[in-house]
Amino acid sequence: MKFFDYFKSSNKGNPDGFNLVLSGGGARGAIHLGVLKAFDENNIKINAVSGTSIGAVVGSLYCAGVKPDEIKEIMKSSRFANIFQLSLRKGLLKMTKLKKALAELIPVNDFNSLKIPFYCCVSNLDSGKYEIKNSGELSKAVLASASIPIIFAPVEIHNNHYVDGGLLNNLPVDPFKGDKNVIGIHVNKQTYNGANNMRGVAERVFTLISKQSVDKNRKHCQYFIEPILEKSYNVLDFGSTQELFDIGYKEGIRFVNQLKAKV
Repeated sequence: MKFFDYFKSSNKGNPDGFNLVLSGGGARGAIHLGVLKAFDENNIKINAVSGTSIGAVVGSLYCAGVKPDEIKEIMKSSRFANIFQLSLRKGLLKMTKLKKALAELIPVNDFNSLKIPFYCCVSNLDSGKYEIKNSGELSKAVLASASIPIIFAPVEIHNNHYVDGGLLNNLPVDPFKGDKNVIGIHVNKQTYNGANNMRGVAERVFTLISKQSVDKNRKHCQYFIEPILEKSYNVLDFGSTQELFDIGYKEGIRFVNQLKAKV
């Protein structure tokens, strides 16, 4: 009997599965994939996913039916590492190659095409507020959610300009507030060893800002997975994908074992 089948049979179990909240964190998003692999192996049902930044990329692909191992291999490839191209006109990076990759993996560009309901958090530069999108054109919402300010160009949707959802909400639990079956995964708990360049400082500032929303929203998660990273991983350090994936898998198995102990 698979673990979730056993879990359902218990009075303490949750027959409806879990809602999952995935934080941003750039390359550290490979941790999400490791956790998801552990969940899949133990037949833990995911009802719905809410994600921001790399959590939106991972979440949208997973909800489309792409397996964690497959997403990991894509992240490890040079194709993914070079997915961003320089836009000289704006002096920022834009994600036209990521848009192409999403189109290949999710042929129908609509939230309704996904196998699992998905919510995507984006930050609206015009209103100064975050938004949770779950209908309409999928790729633009995901691209906007992953557009790290200062590094990547904003994405325009209906005459509004959007950037990384993690800027204003790096743990978008909003769709699941009040539920008792929410698992939050945060991937940014690592030691800060200083920065000697503009991008390093910008990343640190962004992390400190987004941490405030995580501290506020984690109380709405019944379960919270937050591995402590023993070394620093750059937001674009996709060369460490396998290492980060393994950390996530280990945390996922630890979480499953804790649930088994409760049952």
